[in-house]
Amino acid sequence: MSSPSTHPESLCDTTPDSQDVFRKSPSTVKVADGDSAPARRSVRVLCIDDDEMILESVKDFLAFFGHEVEGAAGGLRGLEMFRAAILKGDPYEVVITDLNMPDLNGYMVAETIKARSPQTPVILMTGAANPAMDGGPSSTSVDVVVNKPACIQELNALLLRMAGPA
Repeated sequence: MSSPSTHPESLCDTTPDSQDVFRKSPSTVKVADGDSAPARRSVRVLCIDDDEMILESVKDFLAFFGHEVEGAAGGLRGLEMFRAAILKGDPYEVVITDLNMPDLNGYMVAETIKARSPQTPVILMTGAANPAMDGGPSSTSVDVVVNKPACIQELNALLLRMAGPA
């Protein structure tokens, strides 16, 4: 994967609507030609994956869009970080988890997160052709399943929709 200094627009064939990328709010920023554009929303994200390269790539690309992203190498570590963030009063707004991990699979991670914080959206990322067959039965704890490799612009738009207004 290319470095985060490259433009993520080149990573997918579709471009999200501006209303997907930008938060709907009265806050605006001035652009060069004098028109106004909505201010971007930063989302606090926990990304869980046992593959270090994928974890770092997703973190870097989401940071490129201005999100505050922390990574956990595996399900157990991710749940520890999730609990610690809640105890500190600074919870994650969205969790992205891999499906196939050696310690806990993504469904178990999602179920544990939803038991503790039902309102926290959970995105399951997987390279499996059929996630229900590969990781067990489909879980109602997972809000969205995204195939790997994910289009980073679409993932950004999804994060913004799931997190809602600030």
